[in-house]
Amino acid sequence: MKIIKSLPWAAGLIAILINCGPTRPKIEIGGYDFKYEGKTYRIESIAPNFMEGYNTLILKEDDRIVLKATDKEQDGILDVVDIGELSLEKAKEIYQEGLDAGERRGYLRKKSIAREYQTTIDRKDYILATYILALGEIYNKLVIRDHFYREFILLDREADGILDEIEKGEEKLGYYQQLYRRVLNNGLREGRIVKPDGKYLVVLN
Repeated sequence: MKIIKSLPWAAGLIAILINCGPTRPKIEIGGYDFKYEGKTYRIESIAPNFMEGYNTLILKEDDRIVLKATDKEQDGILDVVDIGELSLEKAKEIYQEGLDAGERRGYLRKKSIAREYQTTIDRKDYILATYILALGEIYNKLVIRDHFYREFILLDREADGILDEIEKGEEKLGYYQQLYRRVLNNGLREGRIVKPDGKYLVVLN
């Protein structure tokens, strides 16, 4: 989800083609308005086909932006309030209302993760996704699912092969690091992971 699909002209979809080599990268920009507590907010989506895009929640008063908050990964969760005094929690509440409105009106579509590698080692399923953000860093997210149907989520914030954070897990970071290393080695052997400039990146599907 979380990126705005092709909208009618009134919703303001713009398709921009950048002449940058044979693959012709494409950026889609879309948006729609919605009402919340008597105010008109706007959600806009920047969706390149060559990196992860982002969504913004915007409120204007007299053509002046008084609120701008950003969902850097288009995962339905705001990450930061860029402009305005509103708390992040309140902005998240408004944003969710806006996403729900967009869903009802058919303005949103599911987003597939193109840079995703899956493998199974010792009865555990591993899903490694590389995020190359238009706003922010390159990082890897590792999801582990065991035969008890438990799920663990780890983050490699710099995609350098070293885990930095346990988002969901029961063991110490060193334990998951050993598993991560096996996943990286498998992916490198299979040609599904590359290592340019010291970063481990899942290749595009």
